[in-house]
Amino acid sequence: MKKLIIAAIAIMFVAGISHAASFTGIGFIDVQKVFKEYKETSKAQGELAKQEESFKKDFESSQTKLADAEKSGKKKDELEKMKKDMEEELAPKRDTLLRLNEQLTIKLQAKILDSVKKVAKKVGIEVVLDKQVVINGGMDLTEMVITELNK
Repeated sequence: MKKLIIAAIAIMFVAGISHAASFTGIGFIDVQKVFKEYKETSKAQGELAKQEESFKKDFESSQTKLADAEKSGKKKDELEKMKKDMEEELAPKRDTLLRLNEQLTIKLQAKILDSVKKVAKKVGIEVVLDKQVVINGGMDLTEMVITELNK
């Protein structure tokens, strides 16, 4: 009789675990890995790098002009005006660079989110979290999301 009760409890325990495992509906992705392995990320980084290089050249050129002006003995107020003018000239380029970075990031995030939703729907996952917040459990969807993105 005792063995029968233990067997019944074991069956209920195993059934409960398998039911809970199939019912969780929680997945996770490694967001950093997805960004890194998404082929559009490198294209966006290349586009941003070109703009950054252009801005860097302009900035270095203005710094050289300012240093040359200091060496030539220009007065402090002239140097301050020159510095202010250069900052005003560089500000729109810096703002354009920041806007481009923001636009590219938003575009990538939207595509990643769309792919996460598609993959989650395919495998029946209701909630997808970042890997960093998951301590235990859940289904890793990272590779499936990367595959979906890079189709």
